[in-house]
This record gives sequence, structure tokens and C-alpha cells, in this order.
Amino acid sequence: MRILIAEDNPVTATYIRTVFERKGWLVDVVLDGARAIEQVEKERYDAVLVDWILPRYDGIDVLRTIRQQQYEIPPYVAIVTVVDSLPAKQYCLACGANGYFTKPIDPEAVIASIEEYYRNVRNVAQQ
Repeated sequence: MRILIAEDNPVTATYIRTVFERKGWLVDVVLDGARAIEQVEKERYDAVLVDWILPRYDGIDVLRTIRQQQYEIPPYVAIVTVVDSLPAKQYCLACGANGYFTKPIDPEAVIASIEEYYRNVRNVAQQ
């Protein structure tokens, strides 16, 4: 798996990166929304974890950029945030997010969600 983490807190980004790399996944990290948009426009990622509140462009801007692109299999995209409310979660999912995780996040829950997404994609492709 190739993963992009867009997180402006370097400690959080390093923690998530380490967990994903231990799983054998390739991970890129950017610290702001503009860099995240640059990355998703030039590289193909299997999954993108993006903090909702980022400098320059927010996570929803990054999500919308990804959803406007054409992919055979769209990447899994999760919003990561400190906002723990049902309306916020519903908004992000309605914008096209596959997952919504509140901080501090459980990387194992994120991994499980990504893996479930790709199991479902494979099942649909086999039908």
C-alpha cells in the first residue's frame, strides 16, 4: 500500500507513519494542504489520511481534489480531526470521505478500515 499522510503535527504524523511502515506500507508525509494537493495530483496513493484543519488548504479541499480525479479504483480517503461530533462526521462522509477518525487516532482502526475498503473493492470487482 502507498499512503499519504497530511498532518501538520509532526509528532502525530511520525507516529502514524511508523505504524504504517511496520506494516510494510510505503508512506509519504506532508505538513499542509497545499503540499497534499500537489502530491495527489502527481502521485497515485492507495490511501490518504488528511487532517481536517491544515495550513493553506483544509482536508475537505484535499478530499475534493482527490474525488475530482479519475481512478480505476478511487483511493481510500479518511479525515482525521479533533472535532468529535456526528454532524461533522456526516458532513465529511457526504463530501466523499471513506473514514472519519478523531484524535488521538488509533492507527490499527485506520488500517482495519483501509483493508476493509479494499476487500470490498475486490469483492465488487469479482461480481
